[in-house]
Amino acid sequence: MSQHSVRTRYQGDEVVVIAGYDRPLNDLFLQVLSHQHASVAAEECVLYSSLHEPQRDWTDINTVSDKLIELGIEVPDSLLEAVYLDQLFHVGNRMVRHHINQPPEVLLAG
Repeated sequence: MSQHSVRTRYQGDEVVVIAGYDRPLNDLFLQVLSHQHASVAAEECVLYSSLHEPQRDWTDINTVSDKLIELGIEVPDSLLEAVYLDQLFHVGNRMVRHHINQPPEVLLAG
């Protein structure tokens, strides 16, 4: 599974967006997590998960892009491009942190 993350904003609050390619399922995924605080339970941190909308076509990168637009969340182009390329080349075990105004940093190369 590949995982691409970025800190950004959603409805004025800081969030972490995580998207990637799940090689065994051949699907893409998207999560929006609130900026975690020690006093908040893990399940309360999930603001959105693609698991909540299985009827969407999560094999299409446009579904990820469209959902981010629907939520009003901006992410760097590098994030969407990297998720698409991971899917295209069936990449797994890759973690990359993306930044709004800086190049991405590879945390784990797959």
